[in-house]
Amino acid sequence: MAQLTIYLDANSSGLIEAAAKREALSLSRWAREKLVLAAGSPAWPKGYASVLGSISDDTFRVPDEINERNDQSAEFEA
Repeated sequence: MAQLTIYLDANSSGLIEAAAKREALSLSRWAREKLVLAAGSPAWPKGYASVLGSISDDTFRVPDEINERNDQSAEFEA
């Protein structure tokens, strides 16, 4: 795995550390996910939005407790 060194001023560093903490991620993982998304990958497949709201299964329900750590990560295989 490649490594990247980024030089930040104190204010930027503090903002990034706070954002990573809010998302309960390490600085490396937070930065990796943001960089990959900013670079344009991954992208949702064409037509993805057209299926929104199409589930008509009565057993489908919103969970009582939502855990953001279970949300999809930006780590996709190419």
